[in-house]
Amino acid sequence: MEKTLKCAAPISCPIVRSALLLGDEWILLALRALFRGPLRFDDLQKQTGAATNILTTRLNRMIEGGLVEKVPYQERPPRFNYQLTRAGKGLFPVVLELMRFGDEYLQCEDAKPVRLRHADCGKLSKPGQTCSECGQPIRLGNVTLEDS
Repeated sequence: MEKTLKCAAPISCPIVRSALLLGDEWILLALRALFRGPLRFDDLQKQTGAATNILTTRLNRMIEGGLVEKVPYQERPPRFNYQLTRAGKGLFPVVLELMRFGDEYLQCEDAKPVRLRHADCGKLSKPGQTCSECGQPIRLGNVTLEDS
């Protein structure tokens, strides 16, 4: 059953509100893809592996939740890029911590991890809030996500 973001009464706990918006693997996969920059629907679908109906539903949820916006790049027929809003970009440290947790506690031999290249020092860093090589902060603007 699909989760709904609407509730009969306000939810006071920010963790619950966040989990209602983000608690879905397809949303996290879309965020991971969008951290690399704006993408078209087809590109998002390829990067996430989501079926079109699932991706459409999740993108709409992310738009309603203020994480993503649709930006037109063609009028006829209408075509859009999807890009992160300020709130969506604000999730980068959270996703870094999920990466760190997965690397540390959920290891998988066949996995192809996403690597982080810290632009400030040019070296590969382990996931976290600071570069494992130079100790400087990792932010969306100073790191590149690379496939291994």
